[in-house]
Amino acid sequence: MKKTTLATIVAVVVILLTIVLSVVKVEHIRGLMHALIHLGYLGAFLSGFLGTSSLMISFFPPQVIVFLMSAPQLGLNPVLLGIVAGLGAGIAQYMHYYVGSAGKFLLSEKQRKMVERWKTRLAKYGLILIFLFAVTPLTPDDLIWIPLGMMNYPKVKALIAAIVGKTVMLVTCAYGGHYGIGLIEKYLIS
Repeated sequence: MKKTTLATIVAVVVILLTIVLSVVKVEHIRGLMHALIHLGYLGAFLSGFLGTSSLMISFFPPQVIVFLMSAPQLGLNPVLLGIVAGLGAGIAQYMHYYVGSAGKFLLSEKQRKMVERWKTRLAKYGLILIFLFAVTPLTPDDLIWIPLGMMNYPKVKALIAAIVGKTVMLVTCAYGGHYGIGLIEKYLIS
């Protein structure tokens, strides 16, 4: 399969997933969250994947699901939970690379030259930038992924940096939930 065909297919899937998730009712999202929690480690992977695969807006952030899943009474290992969710989230973010790869043909010649200038900057700092965007929960990672796809940034380097960043963030969330849910229950419920 040609690169442009694969990029177009992935871009269409990401855009359709974003549209579908944006019209799902809140009640259905709650039900999905409960289902993911009960699936254990597979649910963690799916929460990472589904939570970060939509463009610009996360409809149910994996940080929340991983936090809840790490409650000691569920018996899941917080490190393994964060790693599995991080793997799903990193792969989903990586799909946005193909949105940029498919979209680069829409750029004017002037815009393509500007993208090429950024390519040399990202050759030096790209891994750090991808990691920082991935490890911080409040930044829309798409701001970097779409341009990375447009400039054909090395795919394996980008994927590894995304998975490591998302894993660090989600392991942190898992430990926060593992040790924090008891405090939250103690002070908010009682």
